[in-house]
Amino acid sequence: MPWYRHLLWPFAAFYGIIVWIRNRFFDLGIFRSRQFDIPVICVGNLETGGTGKSPLVNYIVELLINDGRNVAVLSRGYGRKTKGFLVVEESSSASAVGDEPLQLKRRMPKAAVAVCENRVAGIENILESDIKLDVIVMDDGFQHRWVKPSLSILVTQSLKPFWRNYLLPVGTLREAKTESNRADILVVSGSNGKQNEKSNFEGETFQSHTVVGELVQFSGEKMDVSDIKDVLIFSGIANEQRFENSISQSLNVRMHLKFADHHNYTLKDLSFLRKLDSFGAAVNAVITTEKDAARLANSPILNELKDVRMFYLPIEIDFGGLTSEFNKRILGHGKHA
Repeated sequence: MPWYRHLLWPFAAFYGIIVWIRNRFFDLGIFRSRQFDIPVICVGNLETGGTGKSPLVNYIVELLINDGRNVAVLSRGYGRKTKGFLVVEESSSASAVGDEPLQLKRRMPKAAVAVCENRVAGIENILESDIKLDVIVMDDGFQHRWVKPSLSILVTQSLKPFWRNYLLPVGTLREAKTESNRADILVVSGSNGKQNEKSNFEGETFQSHTVVGELVQFSGEKMDVSDIKDVLIFSGIANEQRFENSISQSLNVRMHLKFADHHNYTLKDLSFLRKLDSFGAAVNAVITTEKDAARLANSPILNELKDVRMFYLPIEIDFGGLTSEFNKRILGHGKHA
């Protein structure tokens, strides 16, 4: 951590006191959390930025659907230009519903996906619909204590877990480390951290590993990519280096154009894609992340780039030898009472 960030400790202390008071108000019942009859699985984190939460939400939703459960997912829809409750369709735009909810809906059409910044109102709207549901998955809901989940899962990144982090603005923690024990399960994402490091977390802990999927063409089809060697990549995610490292394992990355997380692309941003032959080496394709692909989905930008060979890289997770145990934990919980 840069030395100058230590100068921000007075602000971190003030911020920490405010957050501590808010949490104690919930603990004492001064602020009341709403509990629903249907199981609500909350997936969240203590940090700002990427921790591997989205792949975990995808994993849980797919696991429940494959087991025959009727699943709804509620997200805030970060980065959208709308307000209130909206149902996410495959034809929705990322600007209307957010890139991550749209990505999830495109990957798993059988899931009912909705966005609402007020999680209580969002769940009420979902339950008032005609959809028969067994479980609701609340994405990025750990700080939204107005809803009391029946199962809370906290995600942290192995390279920089929350117990080696600090409160905002010194570090990236939204809450104190001790608040992690509100969760029932901790998932440490990635496999490059100190595996035996103690987190002081009191619940169950699982280690997840990133698994790179096969390249998918923007049309949604898997195509022969055996001739692809040299590529251009672009991304607007929190952990762009992990994406580049994943591509570099099998392909030669000639250039990586990086944007801010949740960046709303314009045609000008991607105009370079029209001039692939201007680069010194032959470039076979352009690759981005699945979240960026969702952001571009149903966008007129794609019509302008129809002659460009574009793919996205899906990311999956795996729990290794604890897969059965984790799956059993989720499936045993995700049943309507």
